[in-house]
Amino acid sequence: MEFVFACPNRNMTFESADFKVTENRGVTSDSSGNKTLDAKVELTEPCPFCGEKHVYHASELPCPFEIPRSSGTKKGNK
Repeated sequence: MEFVFACPNRNMTFESADFKVTENRGVTSDSSGNKTLDAKVELTEPCPFCGEKHVYHASELPCPFEIPRSSGTKKGNK
C-alpha cells in the first residue's frame, strides 16, 4: 500500500510504499469518538526530492482510503 507524503524541505508530495510504522501505541479516541492512530511512520528509502529519510506522526498523513489519486503526485518507489 502506498501512502502520500509531503517533503518538509521542498513542500512537494510523493507516493511511496517504502515506509514502516514505529512507536505504535494503537488507536486512540477523542471525546467525540474520532479515532486516530498514535504512531510514527518512517520512510525506509530516501525522499525523492531531498534525499532524507523523514519521520512523520501518523496523524500528519492523509488517510490513503479517503484521498483521490493525483496525476501530479510523484511516485517515490523505484
